[in-house]
Amino acid sequence: MNEPSDLTTLHRLRAADNPFTPHAPAVHSMFVGRDREIDLIFGHLQAAQRGNVAVSGPLGSGKSSVLQYIAHPEVAARYGALPSNMLLQYVDVQSVTPFTFEAFWRRVARLAGRTPGAAAASLAPLGDTPILDLIAVEIVLDDLADKGGVLVLLLDEFEWAVHAASAEEAAQCRHFLAQMASLARRTPRNLAMVVATERPLHELTREIESWRGSPFATLFTTVVLKPLSAEHTLSLLSHATTAAVRLDDADALLILELSGGHPTVVQAGAFALVHGRRQGLDGAGLHDVIRSAVADLQADALAGSMQSAGWEGGPTLAPAGGAPAPSLAAAPRPALDGAPPDASIGGVPTPGLWIDEQSGDVWVDGTRIDHLTALEFSLLRLLWHHPGRLCSKDDIIHQLWGAEAAVSIDDARVEKLVSRLRRKIEAAPGRPQYVRTVRGRGYRYVPRVT
Repeated sequence: MNEPSDLTTLHRLRAADNPFTPHAPAVHSMFVGRDREIDLIFGHLQAAQRGNVAVSGPLGSGKSSVLQYIAHPEVAARYGALPSNMLLQYVDVQSVTPFTFEAFWRRVARLAGRTPGAAAASLAPLGDTPILDLIAVEIVLDDLADKGGVLVLLLDEFEWAVHAASAEEAAQCRHFLAQMASLARRTPRNLAMVVATERPLHELTREIESWRGSPFATLFTTVVLKPLSAEHTLSLLSHATTAAVRLDDADALLILELSGGHPTVVQAGAFALVHGRRQGLDGAGLHDVIRSAVADLQADALAGSMQSAGWEGGPTLAPAGGAPAPSLAAAPRPALDGAPPDASIGGVPTPGLWIDEQSGDVWVDGTRIDHLTALEFSLLRLLWHHPGRLCSKDDIIHQLWGAEAAVSIDDARVEKLVSRLRRKIEAAPGRPQYVRTVRGRGYRYVPRVT
């Protein structure tokens, strides 16, 4: 009699063990990447003049994740934003309906009432004020400033605030933006905003006709979210091992290539991977499930949003905009190649390729490779620090020889260098496992996931 109930419980436990959720903000423990963006946002929030930031990116690019990560107490504390002096209040603007200046601030006061800290307590009077207008908000902000407090509004789905389907809504929108601009410019500057929108803020607010004065968007520094790097994608995928499933290099690279670094697509592929493994799928069958999960996402509005933001391509070594490639030591590398080189299991060398950063030693399947030239080592280190990313021949030339020497180094020299490196680190240089060619584009380091 109890068997169906037991089976149901078992299935629920297995489902709960899947750490990936494609259509929800990333939990704090699984947030990866965006270090530059987070640093920039906190830099503006803590500046003397309290800068404002407008975050934009296509659907599923992680805007909500960024705002909720910033609001997390542990993250805020690392940047010196303590509840006693700075209230980081996350607000889903769509929760304010009908949308007005008064309804917005009453919503802020209600949410702040659930938050501990002196800064949050200072907003309580807003909930009891009979007429909540600009002056009422200024009085509360002045009281907060007298106590050394700062209010940071993390406004998700900000499109809702600039939605204007009628002349009346357009007027309401202009009123709200004008009042918020006034509050942001006032002295003391103890109010800052971080808004998240799919389209850039300056494009959204441009649609509000008959705007007087400086455009609202001029108050904001723009941060555009880009696809996750291959390194951060692989770091996110490494959480699959916490669900007691196997993560092979073929699985990781398939999701890496299908997703192009899009966070929601990575989550969908990883969810399908974990779920498929628990159903006993493997190989081609499992990969079909992953492809189907990704195809379902790309068939809906997500695809158009990605394309409009220029997210069609997959990960590359150099970030968009022609900026230089990331520093080789910029971020911790996900542990996808097994244990450090001195480890072994039952006397059998640990599989995979490993570079000991301190000694400069290179290990392949537990065997030290001690006859690499300086140039060969530099090439391997470059590729190894960017697992799964495409590295073009131009990237290699600029990284290894420098921009000034680029005019005198041709592709053939790079090809010969790659060939020499393969002969030293690959068990079968003609069928390389680690340093693979992407025909007509460059090379990619493929880690062995263990």
